[in-house]
Amino acid sequence: MRAAPPATPLAPRLRLGAAVGISVLLSQLTSPALLLAACAAGLLLALTAGAKGALPLHSLLRRIASVNLFVAMLWLTLPWALQDGGLQWSEAGAHHALLISLRSNAIALGCMALLAGLDAFAIARAAAGLGLPPRLARLLVLTVRYLGVLDDTRRRLDIAMRARGFHPGADRRTVAVLAQQLALILIHAMLRAERVDLALRARGFAAAPVPSARPLRPWRWAAGTAVLCLGSSLLWLLR
Repeated sequence: MRAAPPATPLAPRLRLGAAVGISVLLSQLTSPALLLAACAAGLLLALTAGAKGALPLHSLLRRIASVNLFVAMLWLTLPWALQDGGLQWSEAGAHHALLISLRSNAIALGCMALLAGLDAFAIARAAAGLGLPPRLARLLVLTVRYLGVLDDTRRRLDIAMRARGFHPGADRRTVAVLAQQLALILIHAMLRAERVDLALRARGFAAAPVPSARPLRPWRWAAGTAVLCLGSSLLWLLR
């Protein structure tokens, strides 16, 4: 007797839906105190996920640093205003930079905590279960899969260029060589895409939908909508 296929757990869909919902709600907050509390809660959840082994500490620190690199660029430009006397400090710009900084960190920490332990394939299946078109889900999986391949190609080209005595500098020769490197990477990507397409066709690929969990029942959609409406109402009262 053939065994029944294992059911896809519902947890990834709930975690992805919660991450999207929390991101939308946090993007509407305008109180620095509430956003700071959200950052603290997100950091606590991320550290809890790290303690369970789902999110290593070095990975958490690297992702937070990547987010705050963008935040630092905002602080270099947004708080300054160009007026008759030259560059002057703008209180409104600094306030907006503060809100964006807190929102970015709160959303990033919340998403890292909720999606800890899920790879791109699990996220694609969860997104397909939440209604993402199958083609977009497959595109997400293939993009994540082959970004690593393209990065490996770039590293091999860098090694080959250094072996031939290339040293980057602020000159036209460096720009020309880097443009040639980019062209080679794009050509390699096109050739790899053709080979992958031929391999899929040879294996009888028929563009079947991405396997996902069972469709959500109507009452679950209604409960999610009610939670979002309640959260939006609370945010509107707290603004």
